[in-house]
Amino acid sequence: MKKKPGKKILFSIAGISACVVFACFTMLTAAAENPIRLIVNGKTIQTDVPPQMMEGRVMIPIRGVAEALGAEVKWDEVNRAVMVDTKTQSGHYENPYRYPRLPQEITSPEMLLQAYFASLAYANNLSPEQLGAVGGTLGMGQEPYHAAYRYWSAEWQEEHPFEEFLDSWSGTAHVELLKLYESDMQDRKTRFFVETRHLESAGNKSQVGEFYYAGFFTVALTGDGWRITEGSLEPQNLAWALGGHQPWRADPVYVAIVQGLGKPLDDGLTLESRLEWHADDYVTVIFADNTGNREMSVEAVRLTEGTWRVIAVEKSFLFSEYAGQSGGEVAIRYSDEQKEAVLEAGRKYGIEPLLPAKGVADDYVMEIRFTKHSLKLVYPHFSVEQSDRNLVETVPGETAETIVLPGGQKLQWFPEQRTLTFQTGGVHVALGSAKSTGKEEFVKIARSMIEE
Repeated sequence: MKKKPGKKILFSIAGISACVVFACFTMLTAAAENPIRLIVNGKTIQTDVPPQMMEGRVMIPIRGVAEALGAEVKWDEVNRAVMVDTKTQSGHYENPYRYPRLPQEITSPEMLLQAYFASLAYANNLSPEQLGAVGGTLGMGQEPYHAAYRYWSAEWQEEHPFEEFLDSWSGTAHVELLKLYESDMQDRKTRFFVETRHLESAGNKSQVGEFYYAGFFTVALTGDGWRITEGSLEPQNLAWALGGHQPWRADPVYVAIVQGLGKPLDDGLTLESRLEWHADDYVTVIFADNTGNREMSVEAVRLTEGTWRVIAVEKSFLFSEYAGQSGGEVAIRYSDEQKEAVLEAGRKYGIEPLLPAKGVADDYVMEIRFTKHSLKLVYPHFSVEQSDRNLVETVPGETAETIVLPGGQKLQWFPEQRTLTFQTGGVHVALGSAKSTGKEEFVKIARSMIEE
């Protein structure tokens, strides 16, 4: 049975106060090499800036926590103050059992999906008989579905009237959001993997049970702001854990080979692989060549049923030979095929990619690498990563050096990471190298991209 893109989640955010912001979350610190997870009311929260360990203390972004608890966060530039507003004024009573307050401004695709599911926290579309099976009144009825419907794009709503959307939730009273992980970008749109747990009518309509679903949702920035453009949820097969059929689906490496690389299992077992764990249910499988260099990586998430699901694949497009010898000391030449391949690759990420006209020595583009968030051009002595989002996270204690070019363009040099970044034409660019390329050489490369 395939569920239409309706369905729901429970976020408990009533009675927020300054102390509750710190009392209502749990943070789990895995091994030192794993990132710190941020969990609010038992739910993993994805933030634009991850929690970090600084001088023995765990620092977390207050916006992600506060908004997950229903508060509004604003920056007061004049007073240089962070304003957290829970909308609880003296003498004003607000029903704590209404579905959660939704953010007035959606500033990221993650926030949109969290608000979408939060708007359905107390929604139910059960018949009187089904309500009786769970003990009578449950949730706020059908009212929250109107709020959820508005998070879909205008184009999607034209094809799916509200009545159809409401009907897709027939027999359901509650959906809890269990997992929300960003997946590959697709046609300039951001995709997310979602896992949910539903309370809905069973085969006997007078009975209600828990059911698990998983699927992908696509979010795009439209004229109305961030909106869902497509998405669906498929039921999980919990009998799998009992029956044990296709046991390879319980191994992330095997799943990465079959679903990520598209190779037969026997063929893929000859590949060298290693795991990078981000959480106990989220891993990157890295496949390397015989020298240990990364060739391809696959991100996978473990479902409640016990199987793994691929959510992102890093691929490469290799060029067998370069366009020709350099025309000058460090000039780079490109064939028409290479230029077209780079432009076509950029369309996936919604950017107009830039090609450096100069390199370090006799440089040429060797490969185009498709990562989850960015397009990466690899040269013999350096690499150029490009995206519609910021590409470098500041290392605790590291101070970036600002370099201003004659035309006024600003570059940021991160000495510890040996990375030079800048932004132009809506494209974020990061120059990096595993070799001894220095700041001055990176500046020459950057200028050739900006001034071309």
